[in-house]
Amino acid sequence: MKISFILVYSSIKNMILMDPKSWSSKDKYYDKTILEFTKKILKQIDSLDINKEIILLDNSGDFPKEFSLPSLKVVPSIGAWNDKEIEDNKYLFSNIKDRIGLYDRGIGIKGSNQAEITALGFEHGLAVATGDYFILQHNDTLYLDEYYKTEKLIKDAVSTLEENNYEYITIDKKPLKDATFKGMNYFADCYWFLCRKDFYTKHNIWVDWCRGDNNHLATITCNDKNLKYLHLPGFYETFEHSKDYYKEQYPDLVGNVHFFNNIPFMTHMKGGTGLKRYDITDRGR
Repeated sequence: MKISFILVYSSIKNMILMDPKSWSSKDKYYDKTILEFTKKILKQIDSLDINKEIILLDNSGDFPKEFSLPSLKVVPSIGAWNDKEIEDNKYLFSNIKDRIGLYDRGIGIKGSNQAEITALGFEHGLAVATGDYFILQHNDTLYLDEYYKTEKLIKDAVSTLEENNYEYITIDKKPLKDATFKGMNYFADCYWFLCRKDFYTKHNIWVDWCRGDNNHLATITCNDKNLKYLHLPGFYETFEHSKDYYKEQYPDLVGNVHFFNNIPFMTHMKGGTGLKRYDITDRGR
């Protein structure tokens, strides 16, 4: 059994290009923290005694070339490509039926947004991954190995997926943002998303971005087909849980903590496109 861990990295370089009203060079100090978190989770995954590969999609072209790990492959992705590379690699996204602003508007990265290029980065990762199972994961997550040994967690999660015939297992729930899907209450994202290698191809879907957030098609498709899936607590974005949910028993933990088998296994710092909403400079363990 081989696990492909797929993560997308980006400094704020593209955010400055795509949203210059909100981002400027004065915000560059965020880059250090983003990079530190990315290196930390990559080292965590690389240390796992399992059959694995780590694919890091470099979406800004500035991930340090001198940083290397035995199981890590850094792949320049769409946010880092020049106009010719964007056009030459268009075939990687031929399965996507949504309009891709980066292509349709004809002005390259300036015509895109962070949700879109992040989703396309994950799509690129799916195309090159070689594992039996894929874990799509944000680069501001950390495994809580001192509470739940991560090798055991991965084994237990895959066993749960297979024994219950789930299509996917993921953390958290993204609330409804698009009124088109009023019959649904929550959706997957790519915070930490486990599936079989054929999940996306079997259902002819992709990591989407225009239904409220990333990867909502996963939940929509399973719901439409009456297929089983599992969302792991805590549920902070739907306000089913507050941080008090775990603070009494685990007062030393920070971030959005998620549980498997009632054991904390991951913390998510929530420093993505909403970076400015969080003081991330002092976070981590």
